[in-house]
Formats: sequence, structure tokens, C-alpha cells
Amino acid sequence: MDVRFGNEQRTVKSLADLEAVLMEAARHETLLFLVGDSGTLVVGVGHPTHAVLLYNPKASRPPMHALGDATADSCALEPPLAFDGRGFFDRCAIPAHQARRAVQAFFASSDVLPESVVWEPEPVGSNAG
Repeated sequence: MDVRFGNEQRTVKSLADLEAVLMEAARHETLLFLVGDSGTLVVGVGHPTHAVLLYNPKASRPPMHALGDATADSCALEPPLAFDGRGFFDRCAIPAHQARRAVQAFFASSDVLPESVVWEPEPVGSNAG
């Protein structure tokens, strides 16, 4: 599976490779793209406690994001939830360990959308990847 973050692009062939790339990318608050056959899973890494997950399918389904707290329509997390300069509402914040498990599941399943998180469609006019 191809993985992109920053100016880096790599082919990941094992969970150990994926873990090494996640650790490297998490040195900065950045978006990491896992490009699968059915779509691209994007994970925001590098925040001390939280992450975001976005999914942009290649088929005619809408882009989606993982739902953390459905009642949180603010940006109150400290530090703020931002990756590569793009801010995210707290409702998209999920615990970093949960996002990591979802990324591992996506990779291991050859890009099946992980069911370990709740997904909701992105608002109209946004782009997840």
C-alpha cells in the first residue's frame, strides 16, 4: 500500500513498516495518506492525545470522517486539533490509540473501511483527501 505524508511517499508492505512510518510521521502534526484500491484513508498524527480519520472513497460514495464526540461543535481541545495547517472540530477528534488501530485494520484488510470507529459523511463542499 502506498503511504504519503509531507514530501514523503513510500510503499508499505507489512504492519511493521506501517508502524515505522506512523512513528516517523507523528514527529509533526501532519496528515498521513494510505492509498488503497477502494479509496484513501487519511489520519492526522502528531497531536499529543487525539487524531482524526478521513476516508475518501474512489467509488460514488461521499467522503467520510470518524466521529469522536457528536455533541462537540467547537474547537476547544488544547492544543487545537490541526494537521498540516488544517483545523478540525472536536467532533472529529478520536483518541490517538483508536486511530492507530483503525489504520492498522485498514492496512491489514487491504483497504476495507474500519468498523472500529463511527463514520459520518463529510459536510458538502469539503474534501477528505
